[in-house]
Amino acid sequence: MYKKTVTLFVVFVMLLAVFTGSALAYKFALVVHVAGTPFWIPVIKGAEEAGKLLGVEVQFMGPEEFSVGRQVDYLESAIAQGFDGIGVAISDAEALDGPIARAMERGIPVVAFNIDDPYTPNERMAFVGQSFTIAGHVLGEELLRGEEIPANAEAVVLIGEPGNAALEERCDGIEDILDERGITHERFSAPLADPSTAVDMMKSYIRSHPNLKIIAASEFATAFAGMAMKELGMEPGELLLAGFDLTPDHNQMIKEGYVKFTIDQQPYLQGFQTVMLLYLYKEFGLSPTDINTGVAVVGKDDIDQVVELAEAGYR
Repeated sequence: MYKKTVTLFVVFVMLLAVFTGSALAYKFALVVHVAGTPFWIPVIKGAEEAGKLLGVEVQFMGPEEFSVGRQVDYLESAIAQGFDGIGVAISDAEALDGPIARAMERGIPVVAFNIDDPYTPNERMAFVGQSFTIAGHVLGEELLRGEEIPANAEAVVLIGEPGNAALEERCDGIEDILDERGITHERFSAPLADPSTAVDMMKSYIRSHPNLKIIAASEFATAFAGMAMKELGMEPGELLLAGFDLTPDHNQMIKEGYVKFTIDQQPYLQGFQTVMLLYLYKEFGLSPTDINTGVAVVGKDDIDQVVELAEAGYR
């Protein structure tokens, strides 16, 4: 009993030292390409809760609307301010690889989160996020599973931010599955930051494509497609819809049956684990390692439970 008590006390002292020690001086920045979407709510919550646990300051920054150029400005500012570590969503490798290398040269560790650079090597130390091509494959396979698709059926793959590396990869993955099934498809852009415009665009697209059967999105744009179907007086299931991420509109469309499912990449973990990796490197020299935050299919049977967690900021 005495041995167990001493062991627990030693563990407690070690934890206390970790959580109240030199980390109090650390300041980390998380830099993204578009801060004005609800997707980041659980990312920010995860980062802030990791910061509170570790006693470090975390600042989340990026342009309100999608802009690689403005993201570069925020990243350069974080480097100039001398943050102790930086997490960055690599929305455009060509634009961001240079600033990332400069940060590393100055001794500022950089961890990519949410979006990685899949094509060219860069200086970032690790990536926390989803495997996007695999996620696209999963969406395509799950969307078509058990469905009778007419021979003349057409599909559209929605992308809210053309040029966003992660979304392009997801689109590629979805299109791989459509090609395997011999389904005619094209890409279409629906703006994520302007829901009313996106819904109107989707209504027009649906009206002008009578053979349309499948709508797959590389993010939550399927919510806009579902809302367009509803406004057009279409029935749930009349078109096959699926996309990514948990946002209020997307969740509601799943509840009502217009969207078949969404794929959750667990963004809370992306914020939490990025801060953890930066802290462990700064405090103990532990090299950051890649963390795959997964591919979780969330359909109508699961949505109520998941929405409770989403409303609390965890999904």
